[in-house]
Amino acid sequence: MSANSTNNPTRTNDKKSSRSKSAASTARSRSEIEDALTGRTRRNKPKSRPEPVDELNLNAPPRRQQVIGGKLSGVSKRSKYGIFSRYSDASIVNWVAGAIALLILAAFFWPQQNDSTKEVAGAGINLAPQLGETDLSREEQVDFIESESNADGFSRDNDLERAGEYREQDAIDLQIRALLQEAKLQIQQGHLTQPENNNATNTYRAVLALKPNNIAAKQGLESIVSQFSASGYAALEQGNISVAQSALRKLNSLEAGSDESRELRSAIDQWKANKEIQDLLEEANQALASGDLILPASRNALALYRQVLALDENNQSALDGVQSVADSFVQQANDAVLNGQYEAASAHLATVSIIDPENSSIALVEAMIARAKPIAEQALAAQEALERQNQDVAPSSVPSNPTTLARDTKTPPTVSSEQETFDRQYLKQGLEAYYAGDYDTSAALLQPLADKGIARAQFRLAYMHYLGRGFNRDRAVADQMIRAALPAIQRFADDGRAWAQSDLGSLYEDGLVLPRNYTDAVYWYRSAAEQDYPGAQTNLGIMYARGRGVAASRRTAIEWFRRAAEQGDSVAQRNLEALGAN
Repeated sequence: MSANSTNNPTRTNDKKSSRSKSAASTARSRSEIEDALTGRTRRNKPKSRPEPVDELNLNAPPRRQQVIGGKLSGVSKRSKYGIFSRYSDASIVNWVAGAIALLILAAFFWPQQNDSTKEVAGAGINLAPQLGETDLSREEQVDFIESESNADGFSRDNDLERAGEYREQDAIDLQIRALLQEAKLQIQQGHLTQPENNNATNTYRAVLALKPNNIAAKQGLESIVSQFSASGYAALEQGNISVAQSALRKLNSLEAGSDESRELRSAIDQWKANKEIQDLLEEANQALASGDLILPASRNALALYRQVLALDENNQSALDGVQSVADSFVQQANDAVLNGQYEAASAHLATVSIIDPENSSIALVEAMIARAKPIAEQALAAQEALERQNQDVAPSSVPSNPTTLARDTKTPPTVSSEQETFDRQYLKQGLEAYYAGDYDTSAALLQPLADKGIARAQFRLAYMHYLGRGFNRDRAVADQMIRAALPAIQRFADDGRAWAQSDLGSLYEDGLVLPRNYTDAVYWYRSAAEQDYPGAQTNLGIMYARGRGVAASRRTAIEWFRRAAEQGDSVAQRNLEALGAN
């Protein structure tokens, strides 16, 4: 038996077996061809052992109706499960294109050995080292940034310029910090403007030269200006004009023509004018007390008061002084009339008319002289006749003593004691209406008293005009009424009248007629408050609350408000409520 017959024991030599084998082989080759033509694959076919193929029945109809012609022996010889069975007929062009595509993909995804930082930087990630993350110096950091600039799309020249500006600004900022620290030390040492090469002013100016908008330097200079301004005003209050002028020079050296400089200069000029006025008034008062009314020339009381009025035409002290000189001559004229010295009285009145042409006493004394002189002459003639006739009785119509006649002809008092009682009642009711806020009633009660010259009524009406209570605001009317009342208020205050002391304190506090002076205001308020005058106690409490003329003290303010409130002062009660001290 041959080898073939050994490997295939089912084969026989008869023709029937040969035909069966040929038919089976032909059937398998056709199936494979059909699969290839229809695009079917056998990928999911399990790799199991093929089932044995039944012998073909030549009499059975074929599996598919179509018949494929042509020579199929070459196709039937391909392996049924070969890898390239599906693509065996593909074009060589397609294989080449696929290979190229694979090469491109491999080149794209193959790991690169070049510096990857450029790529990452190109994606917009900032690789500049963060503060505290590197030990590089600032110059090294700048070089690092410059090395990466091309990846960011900037030119190298631009980066170098920016780096230079950064270094320059950093140096300036460092210098400014050092200068500000130096200025702080200079201020602590008191070197505000001196010495010339080591003072806070020049240091702050150096900072502004580097950075004109530096807030710390500006605030430092403003602080120095405020210190010199405050020291100038404090010196004026203490009467030290040299220190105030020195402060003014410092202000001018800091900023000539500044508001602080102008205001301090104005205050110094006003202080000088007030000082000159005070000196002249003091000298004039001494001359008045000594009786040097119009002599010696230029250094008498009248001349000195007029010098004051040349500086301040509304100076009440000088006006009162001139009035005092005129009143002195009026009194001398009146005494001369009583003594029968009519020529001397007329001479005194002539002096009064020169000093104060509108003095109301001139007409009164002239009337006294006009009445007394004929009577005195008639009495003297009768006396001479009696002496000639040796008669002891003078005519009954002629008094024996002209002096007695002159004394009897004096003007009687303008108000009786009964009228004074009514005036006091009206004054009390008018003040009560004022403090109760009924300004119309207060004005109706106080106006007649003010017309009579009662100082307290004049003062209260003046404040009503000043504050616009019951009247329209009118500072001029208020000043006029206060000037009329001020001499009496000052005399009553000196005599210890609490109401006058409180009113005088108000004038000093508000600067009405008198120059504003918080220290004097506190003095007069305290003088009245210690007499338990409630209005003064309330006002003194306000001075303590605001720190005017005294060091601010909330506790002391509350104490005075409570003392006034205990007496029913409504303003003090409201102030306690405002301070939360009920």
